[in-house]
Amino acid sequence: MTQFADKRAHAAESSPFAVENDTIFPIPEERRHGNAWSLLMVWIGANQNIMAIMTGMLYPSICHLALGWSLLAILCGNLLGGVFMALHAAQGPHLGIPQMQQTRGQFGSTGSLLIIAIIILMYVGFTSTFFAIGREQSAQVFGPGYGQVPIWGAVIVIATLCAIGHDIIERFISGFVPVAALTSVLLAFAYFGVSHGQLAMPFWSVPTMHQFLSALSLGVLWQIAYAPYVSDYTRYLPSRTGERTAFLVCLAGSIAGTTFPTFIGAYLGSTGFAGNMYDAVRTYSPFLPVALFAVMIISTLVSCTMQIYCAALSSLTFLQTFRPNWTPTSQSRAIAATLLLLACAIITINLSGSVLEILDNVIALLLAVLSPWTAINLADYYLVRHGAYDIPSLFRADGGIYGRANRPALICYAIGVIVQIPFLSNGLYVGSIARSLGGIDLSWIIGIFVPGLIYWFWARRSI
Repeated sequence: MTQFADKRAHAAESSPFAVENDTIFPIPEERRHGNAWSLLMVWIGANQNIMAIMTGMLYPSICHLALGWSLLAILCGNLLGGVFMALHAAQGPHLGIPQMQQTRGQFGSTGSLLIIAIIILMYVGFTSTFFAIGREQSAQVFGPGYGQVPIWGAVIVIATLCAIGHDIIERFISGFVPVAALTSVLLAFAYFGVSHGQLAMPFWSVPTMHQFLSALSLGVLWQIAYAPYVSDYTRYLPSRTGERTAFLVCLAGSIAGTTFPTFIGAYLGSTGFAGNMYDAVRTYSPFLPVALFAVMIISTLVSCTMQIYCAALSSLTFLQTFRPNWTPTSQSRAIAATLLLLACAIITINLSGSVLEILDNVIALLLAVLSPWTAINLADYYLVRHGAYDIPSLFRADGGIYGRANRPALICYAIGVIVQIPFLSNGLYVGSIARSLGGIDLSWIIGIFVPGLIYWFWARRSI
């Protein structure tokens, strides 16, 4: 009888609808599951979204790249940024904790609060941008009168998924992969039909160095933006999966998942078709715009759910710093996710037009302050401590063996932010060196290698 009860309990825990209760704490080995294939599907599905398609459209329209060079820039940029991102993913199976909790090992218990706050702001900014895109898509299909409806519908769906937790989110993302892939292919055929296969410029029209490097940066920043939470989705993998497997699978999934819709977007932007994507499919059937809109909205839900779930975990990590004896529960995660979603909805509803462009530029600045964190985290994990962390110390108010604030990490982080300033180039600010280079933003290169090298030399002497 007891064995039967144990089997039922195990079945309930393995159900995708079972509520996740671990929140920010280490995942015990007996509750770990999944494999390389499930991780591959998650990261392919995570990138099959409307923003990837719209980002692809920037390659011909903003960077002025021909389709062949767009594909090359997409592949190279995502590969380069993906390496840094996947190195974070490899930490998940080994440590079994969210990325922001692990950040205390580099910056200390209170020293990490600034990083965590910046990451939460980035999540809110990205989600608000996705909500704004959804509103615009709704207006294109149904008219402006329904603009806010998708926002509140998304809030309800995402809050429900985040309340249930990791497993249902993973199934939701993986199940969307074939739908998104098929839709992208059909959309490309639709554009081929309405444009009669004509491209705005020759396939291999040679770009300037400025144009290519600007396009390359798009892919790099796309992948680095995943770095703060990629291990949140690998921490449930069994430890036997290993860091190497997690790295390779996450890298392959994210590059494949990003390259496909981004290249589709680059093709759509290269055709020179004057209308939007709904105009392109409307020529074949009046029902197709609604079907396309449904897929695009689901892709928005996929991406926003990933953002808000990790923002909720980061928020719990932030609060637990001040209440080390507090044990955040699934209810705590649900409340945090709901409050964050409401903030995103309010921001989106009160922003329009050029203000949304400012929001995009603010996100670009947030990514600039994210690069030094990536460098310090990776240098500490792989070159200084070689993955050996005292997990109980990460949950203590005084930081345990890591202390409240790690001076080398904080100083290197500040240096990493400051040295980027002359290299920044966005709508809010263009640095002197970036201006002399014709507006090329190379800040991410400086922001990764300078603080990473300084921290490595400094930390290995003091640890």
